[in-house]
Amino acid sequence: MAGVARVTLVLPGNLWEEVKQMVPSGQRSRLVAEALEAEVRRRKRWEQLERVRQFQDYLFEKYGEMDSSVEEINQMREERDAALTGLR
Repeated sequence: MAGVARVTLVLPGNLWEEVKQMVPSGQRSRLVAEALEAEVRRRKRWEQLERVRQFQDYLFEKYGEMDSSVEEINQMREERDAALTGLR
């Protein structure tokens, strides 16, 4: 760990008892740090997803419902595949 901070946490008693039974005393801080890191990553992903949703709403308000590009993409893929097949 790059730089550490000593903190005090308040946990439910039954949770702490389970942790003490499952995790050796020298590894408990690492367990808490890993759990917190995972939760921070999860929350950051959630925030990013929310920003994407807000941007989608903004685009919908600005441009309305947009046409599907599925057919155009399929045509581009077919053209690419034909060009690649011709290279053999």
